[in-house]
Amino acid sequence: MRILLTGGSGFLGSALARHFDRAGHELVLLLRPRSSPARLANVRCRVARATSDADIAALVGEVRPDAVVHTACSYGRGGEGAVQIADANLRLGLTLLQALRAVEAPVTFINTGTALAADVSAYALSKHQFVPWGRMLADASLRFVNLRLQHLYGPGDDRSKFTTQVLHACHAHEPRLALTAGEQARDFIHVDDAVSAYDTVLAHAGELPAFDEIDVGSGRAPTIREFVEAVHALTASRTRLDFGALPYRPNEAMHCRADTARLEALGWRARWSLRDGLQHTIEQEFPA
Repeated sequence: MRILLTGGSGFLGSALARHFDRAGHELVLLLRPRSSPARLANVRCRVARATSDADIAALVGEVRPDAVVHTACSYGRGGEGAVQIADANLRLGLTLLQALRAVEAPVTFINTGTALAADVSAYALSKHQFVPWGRMLADASLRFVNLRLQHLYGPGDDRSKFTTQVLHACHAHEPRLALTAGEQARDFIHVDDAVSAYDTVLAHAGELPAFDEIDVGSGRAPTIREFVEAVHALTASRTRLDFGALPYRPNEAMHCRADTARLEALGWRARWSLRDGLQHTIEQEFPA
């Protein structure tokens, strides 16, 4: 299969790139001009750094992918404003969809959506705004599948992420870790299980309608407090966990849990329990 992958320099994208390479797919990565390829060592692929709509259209027309896996995004954690976030999370995807329609060849577009409500953040809002465009533009030759991804974790994730911050703080025995009360229920999914979910959807894409949405998560929803306490125990940390020191964010999501029935009907199963997944992450992140 010929796959065009966006966001291949990121945590999820690079894990998908390694998997697609091992599986023998023909892989083309679309990266931002300043994206570092450090996570892509030894991945056999073509790297394209298209910077304009015309460049992207030309690349799509040349590659004529069987599938596009769209993981490129902006969370806004680096100080990006609303325009930059919308450009990454909405406009880039629209540019790709428009280019694919012009090619007029059968293609599956797998979008990395979010399980968060639209009013949680600019990131979540822009992610939700893209999906109706996918529904509108999907047709007999362009299949659009939105994967509502839950809370990803695993070795090598960005230090800006909550899960990674907790891992590093506990491993380093930082004196104090300020937290909310931790009552929020979250569906944490190991990156390996997420990659397996994408692979399952790709393998069964021909069975799906022109537009579809599928939850991707573990199907379990421990609280933030339970997650943090598990990390604390597994790292034998001396860090003081100060639950309740921070207020909840405005519009805080209090319960996130994937309905995995659709994925399981396609043959997918989560491999990692939270405890085993955290243990694996700690061993890989902090080798003895």
